Amino acid sequence: MGSASGGEGFWTRWCQYAANNHGGNIALKSREYSDFQVSILEVAGTAATVEDILEMEQRWKWKLQSREMGLNRN
Repeated sequence: MGSASGGEGFWTRWCQYAANNHGGNIALKSREYSDFQVSILEVAGTAATVEDILEMEQRWKWKLQSREMGLNRN
């Protein structure tokens, strides 16, 4: 789970994950790429601030219980 803010958006963030160039994500790195299915859960409008986007991310982590039952550690 993660937010993609900024002009480069989702695709650049996902490419960073695939190239293993995105911070910690220890739990994510413990799996094979073939284990994942990617879905865009929400699209932010152009007026959304970085804070708005981070709030959306936290809400989805809570809804999907990705900390308790998934790979999110933050």
